Amino acid sequence: MLEGDKLLKYLKIILAQAMKSPSDLPELISRTKHFISITKKGEKLRIKKEEQLKIPIPFLCVFSVTWNCNLDCKGCYAMNYSFKEQLPLEKISDTIEECQKLGIYFFIIAGGEPLLIKGIIEKITSFKESFFVFYTNGTLLEPHIKTLKQAKNILPVISVEGKDHYIDLRRGEGVSKKVKKAMYLLKKNHIPFAFSTMITNMNIKYVTSREWLDRQWDQGARFGFFTDYIPFEKNLNRSFILTDQDRIYRERALSLRKKEAKPPIFHLPADEYDGPCQAAGKGMIHINADGYVEPCPYSHFAADNIKDKPIKDILRSEFFSELRKSIKSWDNSKKRMHAVLP
Repeated sequence: MLEGDKLLKYLKIILAQAMKSPSDLPELISRTKHFISITKKGEKLRIKKEEQLKIPIPFLCVFSVTWNCNLDCKGCYAMNYSFKEQLPLEKISDTIEECQKLGIYFFIIAGGEPLLIKGIIEKITSFKESFFVFYTNGTLLEPHIKTLKQAKNILPVISVEGKDHYIDLRRGEGVSKKVKKAMYLLKKNHIPFAFSTMITNMNIKYVTSREWLDRQWDQGARFGFFTDYIPFEKNLNRSFILTDQDRIYRERALSLRKKEAKPPIFHLPADEYDGPCQAAGKGMIHINADGYVEPCPYSHFAADNIKDKPIKDILRSEFFSELRKSIKSWDNSKKRMHAVLP
């Protein structure tokens, strides 16, 4: 995963592009300064705790806080889980506080739809020493605009996957209109946000095009995340599965889009390949909505639960320790593939 110093480099790119949209600058600069401050303090504490506890402490925690969702999207990876008892807001809050004390200062909040947890935006706003990338489908965002405008430690990420008819096909009739309204309100209130797009066999050529990214920029998104469709047994959609030719095309297309940097984009999990695997606490952990702590969001295996053990004990557990030893021998190099775009 991207380390703190790499994230700061990306912020410089984002600000350089934002100069083309002066109305965005005050909020972007304010949030950038806040993020830099959090990163400096967090890294200092994280390194100190690593030395004290003699265990790796990640800088990033991906926290899937709920399985519940107001939509029923085709191909949703969360449907791969067997839903059990979910975490109350109090436990989510306690866990974030516990992570923060260890020097884990960067969180990705996901679901399900996190906004179904009453009070979650207000709660994470109170954690001033951490920064939150907040994934949402956007349909429930409107009542939270005022809070998001005031918060400096939350970056909304709106899920969107192409042309309106494709969004409605995957997420449900009329969802595209609600998504556009959410993006409009964020832009109108000068709230920096990102988009998140799942790349599938059906949308790959459009969402990796210059036309698509121009559309996102015009709607106010100042950077974006791309994730590949990863097929799981439950909720499997074969029409979404990327072919070998799709992967070659995607590699070349996203390489061009990254050079253009309007907006700057991240491709996950591929961007992790620039260095060694960061799973199992080396750089990140994933806490799912049942409380189990997994090596990363793409590896649905766990031995411990935050209901039973503190995070520091889970990081030093035999499961994570053995994984970290194994990771050292794994080839994580990125194979460069090239294709001529039409």
